[in-house]
Order: sequence, then C-alpha cells, then structure tokens
Amino acid sequence: WTNKEGTSLRELPKSIAILGAGPSGTELAQVYARFGVRTTLVSPRQVNPTDHPRSSALLAKTLRADGVDVRENARAEHIRARVGQGGEHVVGLADGSTVEAAVIELNVGRTAAPALANLGLDAAGVAYDGGDILKVDDTLRAADHVYAIGDCIGHELSTHLGHYEGETAVKIALGDKIRADFNATPRAVYTDPETAAVGLLLEQAKERGIDAYEETADLGTSAKGYVSESQGHVSIVIDRKNKIVVGAFIGGPAASEAIHEAVLAIKLRTPIAVLADTIHAFPTVSRVMGGIFAKADIALR
Repeated sequence: WTNKEGTSLRELPKSIAILGAGPSGTELAQVYARFGVRTTLVSPRQVNPTDHPRSSALLAKTLRADGVDVRENARAEHIRARVGQGGEHVVGLADGSTVEAAVIELNVGRTAAPALANLGLDAAGVAYDGGDILKVDDTLRAADHVYAIGDCIGHELSTHLGHYEGETAVKIALGDKIRADFNATPRAVYTDPETAAVGLLLEQAKERGIDAYEETADLGTSAKGYVSESQGHVSIVIDRKNKIVVGAFIGGPAASEAIHEAVLAIKLRTPIAVLADTIHAFPTVSRVMGGIFAKADIALR
C-alpha cells in the first residue's frame, strides 16, 4: 500500500506496518491504531524527522499511548512475503529485529520522474534532466509561457502549498507583477494533538549565518494546557541582530491554527517588539506564543 490505499480502504486490515514516519505515515498510524488495528510505525530517524525535536517527541509519545509500536532509528532492510504467523509479511530491520503485519504501507515519498518523462517537455521548450524536479524561476516559469507547480518543483509536498503555487502561477500568467514567496510556508501534522511549524530550526538558522537563539514554553503547564489537559510546547527561533522571528514550532491542540501568527510574522519580518505588544486571547495556544514573544522582547533590549 501507499497512502492512496490507506485512505480509500473499506475494510480494516488485521495489522499494518507503516514504513516511513513523515506527516502522512504518522497521521495514518494514529488513525489505524484508534480503529483497533495492530499498528507498527518504522522510521530510520525520529518520528517526523524534519520537525522540531520536541514536536517529534510529542508525536512519538502520543502514538505509543494510542497503542502504536513506534520503532525509531530503525531501517527496513528486506521483506519476506507471507512467511509470518497467519500468513503475515515479515519486515527485517537493520538492528536484527522484525515486524510482522498483514499489510505493508510505504510512506517514503514519491518520484515524479516517470510522469515528467511522459509529458514531452522538450516540445514546450522546457529543460528537463530526467530527474524528479523541474527548474523554475521565482515566477514559477519553466519556459516561455510554461509554468510548473506542485510536487515537481521541489518544495514541501503539501496541498496548501500546491494551491498557493497554482494561484500564483495563474496570477502571473494573467499579468500580475508578483513573485512566489516560500519563506513562510506552514507545515502541519494533523494528529491529535497536532504539530505545526514554519521557518527555520535553530541549527538551520545558524548554518545560514544568523545569530539565532531559541525561546521555548511548556504548553502543559500553561493555562491552555491545564484547561485542555494537554501537553506540548511552543518554540520560536529569533534573529538577535534583526530582532525578528525566523522559525516557530508548536506541538499541542490546534497547532495548525495557532501557527499562522508566526507565518505572517516571518513573511513580514515583524519586529519582536510589535509581536510582544499584540494582545493574545486567554487561554489559548496563541497566548503561550505571545508570552515568549514578550520574553524575547525583554531579552533583546
């Protein structure tokens, strides 16, 4: 299976092993487990490895609480079909352990090359090297009068980003003098609780030469955490020199909603002082973020 089969099934499998713990694999693991399916999630690194470590840890803890057998830092090496108990497939892992499941679902990404190769791109003047990615400029133009959007241009594989690219390409094609801006693309994992992110991790910011540091608040000990009996965190990465936010990460209830204040702050390079002076409703996840904006504002004075 891939996520296509995983989201269109009409009967639940007896058991499932999901190889790959990105957003899709993580979300579906929780869905299957909550429907009573014996579920194993295998990841060569941590759960949702590109996310903030606190968010990854929250997801792993949540999945285990739901009954998912989470195998982190485990890489699948081979599969033996129907040799397990009751005819289940056996997945051999690099550490010598095994996983048995009636269904194997791959959530390790897709290749665009076969589809791109069949489009006859050369006839439209599009340079194509046979790989998964088409080169476009900041107007999403791949050639004269030809625009490319979606997974094939190398950005995050998400529906909302595809929508943005499509809308932007149409506007440009119709004469609008705009350019695509990917500096503040929100990312979310729609589990319960959710995680969400935008911008740079602390290590990524430092690699770009930014004098950055991180502020973090524990959501579980906030008013929102107490009233909703939830755990999680809110973390922001701050550019000391410019006094702006360059990254934000949330794990907790409605994270995918609360992240958008940080999305706009990063896009507009809003000063920390302005964010700190913004009223945040109480008790909300956004209020927790407002608290660390205020803390950062004091630290930067």
